[in-house]
Amino acid sequence: MGFPSGVPYTGTPEQNDILQRQYNRKVEFMKEHKTPIWNGEFGPVYASPDEADYEKINQQRYNLLGQQLKIYKQDHISWSIWLYKDIGFQGMTFLSPDSAYIKLLAPFLAKKKRLGIDKWGRDDKHVKDIYAPLIAHFKQEIPEDIQKKRYPQHWGLEGHIHRVVREMLMSEYLSYEFAEYFRGKSFEELDELAASFKLSNCVKREGLNEILRKDAETA
Repeated sequence: MGFPSGVPYTGTPEQNDILQRQYNRKVEFMKEHKTPIWNGEFGPVYASPDEADYEKINQQRYNLLGQQLKIYKQDHISWSIWLYKDIGFQGMTFLSPDSAYIKLLAPFLAKKKRLGIDKWGRDDKHVKDIYAPLIAHFKQEIPEDIQKKRYPQHWGLEGHIHRVVREMLMSEYLSYEFAEYFRGKSFEELDELAASFKLSNCVKREGLNEILRKDAETA
């Protein structure tokens, strides 16, 4: 519910029950063996201003995160949210749209988003019709029992196809295009690009930070 491909989180009892059941399943081993519980990687992916209704979408995802933290607090578990700083996906802080890095890489980042390269937060609407026939072909030619043999099994055949074709092969080719943006840059220009990541130059994601502050105050 915290990702573009999921249903919107509206806080219904049914959705909260799903969150609780997912949590219970994941901590079953720790509770059985009476070991500490640590969640070191979680957090929604947030919509960017170029997306329709992005403020509404992000508020839903802030609310989702708040509900997760309520569940964690019941068991007093420790956690570390993803993540501290990025270029606009999940971070408590992110690069300013006016930074040298974002301005330089804007065409490439737009292409990367359109192609849905980032597994954890992608939207396949622009490329679904491209991959769907390929997935259908694999499913037709590979017996269903064999489809489940490749590790990790819970990815399913579709997940493995995306990992090999899109997340590895396509991304590998795109890395050359990415590198070209930095060709011929002077030391001063490279230094300015790197300075885009200075905390003092970044933007705070206040909707997220407010949720985290409230959680800390009730610890």
